[in-house]
Amino acid sequence: MTDETHIGIDGCPGGWIAVFRSPGRPLAVRVDATVDWVCEHEGGCTVGIDMPIGLPDAEHGVEPGIRGCDRAARGLLGHPRSSSVFSAPVRDLLAIDSGDIVRDHTEASRISQMVSGRKVTRQTMNILPRIREVDELLQHRPALRDRIFEVHPELSFRALQGSTVVDGKRTPAGRRCRRDLLADVFGSEALAGVEEQIRGTPARTEDLLDALACLWSADRIARGVHGTVPEPPEHDATGLRMSISW
Repeated sequence: MTDETHIGIDGCPGGWIAVFRSPGRPLAVRVDATVDWVCEHEGGCTVGIDMPIGLPDAEHGVEPGIRGCDRAARGLLGHPRSSSVFSAPVRDLLAIDSGDIVRDHTEASRISQMVSGRKVTRQTMNILPRIREVDELLQHRPALRDRIFEVHPELSFRALQGSTVVDGKRTPAGRRCRRDLLADVFGSEALAGVEEQIRGTPARTEDLLDALACLWSADRIARGVHGTVPEPPEHDATGLRMSISW
């Protein structure tokens, strides 16, 4: 572990869940409606976040509107966990925010199909505000680009186990497997401590476990021992990395 703070962040009902690991301190959890507070740690942290960062367009991507990292991540995970990797939306979709969900979804699918030949799923529309939030943060605070990295928890769990965790994260077997893998890293007592911290919050156990997996990857990124696809990474029109690490 390095001497800086490491943070793992995942989306959860109502906003975000973050787990902090700082030298000499127990793991700490923060559940918040936004991630703007990351700016408080701008000069001394490494963040792993489960959210698309660099976004493709007609000119950027392994194909127009398609990120190579999404395709590579699915290949690493294999069936059935490959379905956990959502396709990142094309950058033009960030401007769609009329407040009419049906109209926005129709317009998003029209634009996406023109650029990439693909429609937009309801899952993508649900997380679009969070993708927009992270993108705006990185556009307005460029120093954070070297601090915040896109992570996919299923790739983290795959690295921890040595093979893809086949059981879904919301199943009893899947939850137990992921918790056991994280207990080997952080310790059972630490896990019990952060589980206690989310009581009474909107965050669910699977959100916490994913945030912990992102935290584990943030530590690896800080130490330079992580994996990344693709390598070297692609970049989008604004210079953001289009890559996923673990």
